[in-house]
Amino acid sequence: MASAKEVRETLALRHIREFARHARDLIEGIKAEHLIEEGGLNPYMVAALGIGSIEDAVELFVYRRVERSLGTSFGNVIEAFLRELLGGKRGRDMDPRCRARSGRKPWICWWDVVVLGEVEKGGKKYRGIVLSVKSGPADLNKDIIEMFIQHAKEAEREGYRPYLVLTYGKKAFTVAETTLKSWGLDPKEYLLVGRDIFREFLGSPGYYDRVIDLMRSVGEEVDIFKLIEGKVRELSEDLKRRYGDDVTKLLKDLS
Repeated sequence: MASAKEVRETLALRHIREFARHARDLIEGIKAEHLIEEGGLNPYMVAALGIGSIEDAVELFVYRRVERSLGTSFGNVIEAFLRELLGGKRGRDMDPRCRARSGRKPWICWWDVVVLGEVEKGGKKYRGIVLSVKSGPADLNKDIIEMFIQHAKEAEREGYRPYLVLTYGKKAFTVAETTLKSWGLDPKEYLLVGRDIFREFLGSPGYYDRVIDLMRSVGEEVDIFKLIEGKVRELSEDLKRRYGDDVTKLLKDLS
């Protein structure tokens, strides 16, 4: 019989598998019209970089489109993965009033992950933990940290232990630590980065390595570079039928 941790891992990996499938569908769905009619390719940048072939222009377009789309959506994916791994719930799923369109919402709605169950930290007992999840160090600024601090103080009044979590990286930017300290919060107690997450909640910083291995086992089901290569070839052939091998003609038709 699978252990509770193995069950949580299986549930968490569903989000990674869905993300990989989304990546495949995204690439397969790219059309020449996205490049020509929808402003998908910046003609000024292509000209300024001296890109001299249809293939190179298409390759730039496809890679940038895929990276922007996947980069935007993956923050939600890694948040959902971590939530499943810890056996938590979204704060907005904890109280039906979180979905109300008007009125003051309960404090718990703001939190990305809520894990119920008594925990003890620093000699104090809490009803559970609450996490604000950010992808990495670059996703933080002073305003975000001060917002966290306000919600963290409220969570503590309600008996919950708050954390600001950066899912990857070796350390947060200096602004994170200095802002927390200026409000009387010890960064070592409230800020978790990368491996620290797994040390704090799963007992081992090395569990990060297992997470990478688990994700790779799922991600290998989709060969993203083979898909991109095929899409670049397909779009290049389409555009050459329209513009020959004249990238300048293509660029002048983009506006």
